Amino acid sequence: MRNFIIQQKYQTIKTPRRRDRNSLSAFRKNREGTTAIEFAILGIPFAALLFGIIEISVLFFVTSTTHHAVAEVSRQVRTGEFQASGGGADEFKAAICTAMAGVGSCDNLRVDVVSSGTGRFADLSLPTSPPSCTGTPAQITACQASDPNMPADVYNDTSGGDVVIVRVQYVHQLSVPNELTRLSNAAGNTHVITATTAFKNEPF
Repeated sequence: MRNFIIQQKYQTIKTPRRRDRNSLSAFRKNREGTTAIEFAILGIPFAALLFGIIEISVLFFVTSTTHHAVAEVSRQVRTGEFQASGGGADEFKAAICTAMAGVGSCDNLRVDVVSSGTGRFADLSLPTSPPSCTGTPAQITACQASDPNMPADVYNDTSGGDVVIVRVQYVHQLSVPNELTRLSNAAGNTHVITATTAFKNEPF
């Protein structure tokens, strides 16, 4: 009888410990919710990578379109076709915008057409470009948060035989924060696309 009582007390003490061990083992083997946890861990980096790729693709497309537009309209200046039509600064910017085929906003364009009758490119100087964000991390952050400061357009009427430099700059507004892509090179989380070409006008 005494042995039975001792054995019964031993089982009463030991049974909860066994249950605790079984519960802990079952908890370790339980795989429910693993997918949700893994997605939560990898979802943010994956989304950042995806949107970064899209941002780079859009920027590349706008850059290619801008360079193509500059090449097309500058050819008209070199041959004198543009001057013969009575075109000026506004018409030149409109022609660039038309050649971009609706890619981007015309309000974000600035153009520079400078010329010299000396026949020397060394006598030409382009206006200052929009300032880039440089300095300490705090200064860069403050610069990127401000509005982009775009200088005014500069347009010189050109004649036959003049040496000419055409520069078109397009301010592309980035959608993804610069901390993820590092694509911003100007204020306001923007990327200034610059397309430049130099040539000598034909003798028209």
